Parts: sequence; structure tokens; C-alpha cells
Amino acid sequence: MVGALSTILGVLALTTAPGATTVDGTSYDTTFVTEWLWWLAYALVPVAAVLLWRAAAGFTTYVAVGAALVVPHVVVAAVVFARYQWSGWGSGLEIFAFLHPAGLFALTLLALTAVGAVDAARRRRAAAR
Repeated sequence: MVGALSTILGVLALTTAPGATTVDGTSYDTTFVTEWLWWLAYALVPVAAVLLWRAAAGFTTYVAVGAALVVPHVVVAAVVFARYQWSGWGSGLEIFAFLHPAGLFALTLLALTAVGAVDAARRRRAAAR
């Protein structure tokens, strides 16, 4: 579920972006991803953590959900990078689009590792009783 929501956010962020638009007669604005939609992916991290906690999921499920949350945004960053290159507006700085999924990966790793560790400790205590 979280992976599907993450993919939907990525697709919406790409499809709603205006692209290269004229600001005035000589200036242009290049927006190849709608930022606020793309940043909403960070709000899915606590949702994933809570769902995994409640499901008492195993390690493999944590890894799969984390990947399903992050991988679509790596693809979005690659599409943004390619759009800048194909449009001729690329200056090399578009590589920074990959900072978004890198940050999302770091937050997801931290959150899911913490929740998974606490969940595993909880299950060990319950099994020892």
C-alpha cells in the first residue's frame, strides 16, 4: 500500500509539473517536478513504520516496504534529470534531484530500523515469557 502511494505521488509530481514556461519575453522558469507533491513522500515514512509495527512484520517485509517507498522517487529523480537534459536547460545542477531520494532513503532507513529493532525486542520479550 505504501509503495503504491509513493508511486502515485511520484507520477503526480511528474505529470503536474509545468515544464519550461515563459515568465516574460526573455525569462523562463523550468519546473520538471511539482515539489510539494514530491516532498509528500516523506509523510509516508511514519505511515509505513506504523503499518509495519502493527503487522509485526519480519525483516524482509521491512526491507521490501522501504524499497517500495524509495525506489519510485529514484525513478522520478532520473526522469527529472533526463527532462532537463533533453530540454536543453540542463546545467549539471539537475544531478541534485537525487538528493531527494537519498534523504528519503536515509529517513526511511532510520525510521524502519528503529521501529524494527523495538518490534523485535518486543517479540523477544513476549517469547521469553
